[in-house]
Amino acid sequence: MAKPTKNVMVIGRWDKSGDQEKIVSALERMNNPNVSDRSVTVDAPLTSSGNHLIHDLRGKIDSSSAVFVPARPSSTREGSITKKEIDYAISQGKQVIAVDTGSTKSKSTFFAENDIPVVACRKDSLKNTLDK
Repeated sequence: MAKPTKNVMVIGRWDKSGDQEKIVSALERMNNPNVSDRSVTVDAPLTSSGNHLIHDLRGKIDSSSAVFVPARPSSTREGSITKKEIDYAISQGKQVIAVDTGSTKSKSTFFAENDIPVVACRKDSLKNTLDK
């Protein structure tokens, strides 16, 4: 019997997508037909703003079973949209996975404080965490 599709989303700044592109690329290298990416991208950005943007992002998170987020400290800065996405994903019981993309030496302590795994930005690390 085939595994059900696991919908994932990479949350973060799609308009400054270096970290997001690295994570999406690692997901693509998994070459897993059972993983469907729901991320917002530079090529298909959300055009809403304010509360409408938050609503649209929540819809993307709601359709995902797991969310990936760059492990960098700016991801968890209070008041940031990325932090709001993380908080919402947690409140909805979504699997949250922080990814060390190598773009910064420091990691947010928020992830350890909330028992969120921080994994390397490699296809095997992402796959192993998704399979848990």
